[in-house]
Amino acid sequence: MEVIGSAEMGLVILDNNYILRVWNLFMVQHSGLSAESVMGKNIFKLFPDISSDWFIDKVQQIQSRKTKLLSTWEERPYLFKFVNNRRQFSSAAYMYQNITLIPLASASGEIENFAITISDVTDIAASTQKLDAVVSEYSQYTYKKN
Repeated sequence: MEVIGSAEMGLVILDNNYILRVWNLFMVQHSGLSAESVMGKNIFKLFPDISSDWFIDKVQQIQSRKTKLLSTWEERPYLFKFVNNRRQFSSAAYMYQNITLIPLASASGEIENFAITISDVTDIAASTQKLDAVVSEYSQYTYKKN
């Protein structure tokens, strides 16, 4: 539990009714919500800005395939709308996130819970966006020149 609590990434475990079961220190620090205050609560009620249709579709995919699924910041910039606390590196208002959804099987093999890992990839997203802007500008310059 100490490793889970101190990981440099978010770790959330939900049951099949989208009720929070685990909320690690990363999540506490970035959400401002204590683990005690979120335990046993529905994720969509706590975070109404999560697209429930999109999220439920992803969860159904991992449950039916019984395999994990990665969603990058390029598909959806974030799952949890956390403020970007590292503004010295990026002007992004919110933390860009890669998430992994992981089905958790019970002893009977049924998927009763699932985990979400959340990685802060704001620096990567900002660098990629800057590089894309430079490439686009260069392409326009060379097109106009020719």
